[in-house]
Amino acid sequence: MRIWLVLIWLNVAGGDQDRDLIPDSEEQYLLERFLPRFHVAVGDCDVKPAEFERGKATPVVKERNGTIYGQVFRIAGGVEIHYFHLWANDCGRIPHELDAEHVSAFVVQQEKEWRARYWYSAAHEDTVCDRGAAARAQFLLAEWRGPDVWVSRGKHASFLSEEACRLGCGSDKCDRSENLVVKQVLNLGERGNLLNGSRWAEGSGWRLGEKMGSDFPADLRKQLDGSQKIIAAKTRNPVVQPVILAGSSTIDSLELANTKTGGALSKAKKSVKKLFEKYRF
Repeated sequence: MRIWLVLIWLNVAGGDQDRDLIPDSEEQYLLERFLPRFHVAVGDCDVKPAEFERGKATPVVKERNGTIYGQVFRIAGGVEIHYFHLWANDCGRIPHELDAEHVSAFVVQQEKEWRARYWYSAAHEDTVCDRGAAARAQFLLAEWRGPDVWVSRGKHASFLSEEACRLGCGSDKCDRSENLVVKQVLNLGERGNLLNGSRWAEGSGWRLGEKMGSDFPADLRKQLDGSQKIIAAKTRNPVVQPVILAGSSTIDSLELANTKTGGALSKAKKSVKKLFEKYRF
């Protein structure tokens, strides 16, 4: 009964618009407190993460201005925070419009002070090249603030280290990066109770709505408690990913050689690229 009274009070006061028993002001505090430092490629094809038109049923880019969208919700044992960097375009080898990427944190409150326990970074989520990773916040020096996150050139996959970016099988590159100047952090709210005119978040054209669920199942948290490194968040294919990584490197080498030889290797490059695209996504 007490919980329902609190919920009614918060809604009447306009302090908990997404109805998750976390006041909106507290959610905004958490979003700003643990905001990661995003390292984005200099001269990225899509410039910066985008802000989207409010109130639209589908995503419409308003401006590429470095807006980060957030989400805060309760899960068993703590609170989860998502940071979405949303792009107008993915400019990878298989380009497409609209690109929803994110990192997330699991935080707990101890003696009235919020502290991060784990961090997760999404990279090529739910594809054969999935490089989603997680680590204890203490290992990343990110218990009291956000971690450094590297965003790959063109593909915009998120990595908790620059080295992890280079080892991805999606031809990821995080070289020549600069700190993203974040214009604003806007709260998306929860699925079914979206805030700030963000109906478009669950619109067609991308899988953002699917990425608003938890990234920290109990078995992953148990693994992290006994780890002192960044670990794979999901089971990976031990055969296919190295093959794709090798194929990606071959494509890059052939492209460079083709430029230098005036097109002599064009046919070979296309053959390797066709195989790469078949097994990538």
